[in-house]
Amino acid sequence: MNLPFIDWAWRSRGEIAIEPPLTTEETFARLQPLVDKDTTECDFGDNTLTYVKGNPAAQDRLATFSQGMFTVEQHGGLTKVLYDVKSNALALVLLAPLFFVGFAQIAVAINHWEDRKAEAVQSEGEADKEEDEEPAPHHWIDEALGAPAPETLEQKKQRMEEEGEQKKEKLPTTPSYVLAGLFLFLYILGRFLEPFLFRRTLKRALNLELAEMKAVAPEAAQPGRAS
Repeated sequence: MNLPFIDWAWRSRGEIAIEPPLTTEETFARLQPLVDKDTTECDFGDNTLTYVKGNPAAQDRLATFSQGMFTVEQHGGLTKVLYDVKSNALALVLLAPLFFVGFAQIAVAINHWEDRKAEAVQSEGEADKEEDEEPAPHHWIDEALGAPAPETLEQKKQRMEEEGEQKKEKLPTTPSYVLAGLFLFLYILGRFLEPFLFRRTLKRALNLELAEMKAVAPEAAQPGRAS
């Protein structure tokens, strides 16, 4: 997604200074273990490393920011690594509250429509009540035969009110708003926490001694070669 006005919501940019300075090849060699995965596609330029993780594992240190680019700059004996990474996970978590709020608004619209429908039926019922008359008294023969007494207007009114209350059960909106708030909280937490963890991961990778790292073939760290 290339949305320059809102992609800051799932994008992280920054730079890390390396002390003591490293060459571009040495910097790429230290970053290599982070992108040296079966599900990762990466491409080396003269001073850039672009990567895309298709389906990163949960234990992958770059699982959250699954695509991005590293740029190595050399200025006055100082080495800097500039990073520009994107997170599909943060984008999905950000969209989740909108989905649940939209679902709640649909429920509100349906409830409003049901209320208007019930009011119309009630208005018609009140008009009919004016024309209704009390039923004839229960005949003694019907009573002797065990026939139920005719329903009075008061009993009919009470029955219709009870039926109306049962039909007026509305679609709940509280669960949708609760879930929207939960996902919004998770997004805010992740938006600040994940860039911090990503930056810490880069610092640890860049500060490791090459001798302690996984052996990397010299040609794999050369610019212009893909892993």
